Amino acid sequence: MPHKTLGDPLLRRLETSVVDIFPLSADVPQKPPGKGVKIPRSECVVLQVILHDTTIFPGGGGQPSDVGYISVGSGTTFEVFEAKRVGGHAIHSIRLPSQDELQKAQLLLRAGTNVVVTLGDGGYRRRLDHVSTQLNGLSRFLPPSFAQMTLHTSQHLLSAILEQRLQLPTLSWSLTAYPSPCYVEISRGLTPGEVCLIQDETNALVFEGRKVYIEVEELHADNVPGVAKLEDGRSAGKALPSDYTGGVKRTMVIDGVDRNP
Repeated sequence: MPHKTLGDPLLRRLETSVVDIFPLSADVPQKPPGKGVKIPRSECVVLQVILHDTTIFPGGGGQPSDVGYISVGSGTTFEVFEAKRVGGHAIHSIRLPSQDELQKAQLLLRAGTNVVVTLGDGGYRRRLDHVSTQLNGLSRFLPPSFAQMTLHTSQHLLSAILEQRLQLPTLSWSLTAYPSPCYVEISRGLTPGEVCLIQDETNALVFEGRKVYIEVEELHADNVPGVAKLEDGRSAGKALPSDYTGGVKRTMVIDGVDRNP
């Protein structure tokens, strides 16, 4: 059964099954070699795996990809070095040492196979690396998943206040890795007065302890993704990505401040 680690708010291990697999072209290494080092084609084999469900968050929207593991009943474990969203699916990429190992993996991970997908300690440590300098040392007292979620929620709040008070939409944002700080990109710089305004209002809302929660709704023909003005938050813009086919829409809500898909 799926379980959570003690004191951990995040599901890290999940029993699921394989939907489909396909090898990725090995012409270009996924990880650049050192200067002057050539990696043979046989060392660049990548197998991409689609699962029915996952605990490995795909990179996108400013948040980096998780890393983790896929295990099969035979006891074989494959390391997932990257996950990306394509449509409504998370594509898990695993690197294999040779074409022979690729063929073995394709047999073990054929469609319909029951597997266990795990975030793993390496994935947790990677999350901690993304927040180690962002919280002024506090991340060592917090579960890494909580620290990363805190920064992601902070971005939602900051972007909402910037748009509501200064009509400055967020152009992009990134939860960058150490030692670079997280950033939110807007169309112009802020005056000292505007900085104080945004800081004061954002901090006031944080100290109020506004409720943060997720709303989930099924997507039907009459409520497909599109441009929408939210009731008490910023514009959703194009809302969900145009290629999204997941069947449900999750909206992150900061009570009375923001509603954002």
